[in-house]
Amino acid sequence: MLLVLAALLPSEVAIWVDREGHTWLTDREAPAPFAERVSPEELAIRWDGRRIGEPLPRGTSSSSEDDRYLSAVLAARADVERGDLQSGLRALRRLQRDQPTRPEAALLLAQVERHRGRLEPARDALDAVLSTASRVPDRWREAATRERGEIEQELALAKARDGQTWQTHSLESKHFLVTYDHQFAGRAYGEQVVEVLEQARAAMRAQLGRELARPLEVRLYTRAHYLDAYQHRFGFATVGFYDGAIHVVSAKRPRNELYALVVHEYVHALFQEASGSHQPFFLNEGIADRAEEAARGRPQLSREEWRRLLDALRNSDWLPLESLVQGFSGLKGSQALLAYLESRAAIELIETRRPGAIAAFLDGFAAGRTWQEALRAATGWDTRELESALQAEVRSRFPDDPLASANRRGL
Repeated sequence: MLLVLAALLPSEVAIWVDREGHTWLTDREAPAPFAERVSPEELAIRWDGRRIGEPLPRGTSSSSEDDRYLSAVLAARADVERGDLQSGLRALRRLQRDQPTRPEAALLLAQVERHRGRLEPARDALDAVLSTASRVPDRWREAATRERGEIEQELALAKARDGQTWQTHSLESKHFLVTYDHQFAGRAYGEQVVEVLEQARAAMRAQLGRELARPLEVRLYTRAHYLDAYQHRFGFATVGFYDGAIHVVSAKRPRNELYALVVHEYVHALFQEASGSHQPFFLNEGIADRAEEAARGRPQLSREEWRRLLDALRNSDWLPLESLVQGFSGLKGSQALLAYLESRAAIELIETRRPGAIAAFLDGFAAGRTWQEALRAATGWDTRELESALQAEVRSRFPDDPLASANRRGL
């Protein structure tokens, strides 16, 4: 139960294991000396008596119906995280149907459906939790009730009366021109958004040493309006993009989610201004994705994410960085997720090995160098050398993996 609770808790709560093997759920930096942060999957391995290693084999039998149910929920969650949405959704719907008195599958199903912009199925899943689940902790019930209310608001805002057109409000500041759906309403909303944007601008100026020379246009949408206008543009789900203006989804009350999305798109604007282009796409997306994850409190890749990169190498699914220079078009599902993950890992490697190199790369780009020249000057690597170093880093994180060690020896 603790594993599923950890998966559903807000992102600022982390799981830690100290030297004595005690498990902690806390939002503190470190609850005990030398405590190590772990993912729910790693915790499952540790509770099986092992420090590191492969995940427990699928199909392991259990005498406990609860254990089988929770294992199936975690497996479905892993499918969704890998980009296999159809398998994950099928499993969650089956679990909800077969175990209507249990809340975990329905809550995860609601979160996935809402993230996809499918508000009615998300509301239905939450209704199932609130009406039929018999073992819902108070905190989960409160969260489900709050989320259902937000979904109802979004659905109401998305329904235009006959003959109605979507109107907008605008608010201009020194650095931003903000336009938002009239349904968000009120100048106070626009002022809150501008405050969030200014925080993002200041953060990126501190991290990358750059800010935009001209005011930036930012357009905010309800999720329903965004999907109606832009879902045809991409082969995978998005909640924002930059095309000379920032376009992002926003709830009625700006929160940390909006800040993280704005940081991501603001980095794209900085990259475009420095380079005059979106390319190389893997560096552009990697810098933006890493900044967004840091804004969410996840500045480094998790062990599970490094494991996914190792699996990509082992299964010959790895996408060469050279193939990601022009863009991610044509990539769907797990391939798109892998492209983003490789790009973010490349930027993390650069920043770890060459502190300040990303800011130097953008400066070189802005000074008129080609991106290849700027990358070589800032990091000492060209694209192939960067990829080689990244693959070596992936393997080095799993020294006990026989295939990874064999590959390092050239076998």
